Formats: sequence, C-alpha cells, structure tokens
Amino acid sequence: MTTTGSGASKVYCGAAQPIRWSAADSDETIRQAKAHNAVVRRLCGWR
Repeated sequence: MTTTGSGASKVYCGAAQPIRWSAADSDETIRQAKAHNAVVRRLCGWR
C-alpha cells in the first residue's frame, strides 16, 4: 500500500469497499463501478 505524508491513502483503503453491480444496471454504471474498483486495487493492493 502506498501512503502519503498525510496518511490519506491508508485512511481511504481502510474505508473503501468494492462496488458491485447487477445485470439491471446500465452499461455506464457498470463502467463506473469497474473503474472505481480498478483504482482501489491499484491504491490499496486489492486482488
């Protein structure tokens, strides 16, 4: 995990949760959820 001098990433990674979607969600909603999850994976080391 990468942290900044302020510890912002540590705080974010402690609170961040994956966003899940359903087949009823729009393509745009699914795209946004996948983008969020990719960022959290990169910042917080999610697999």
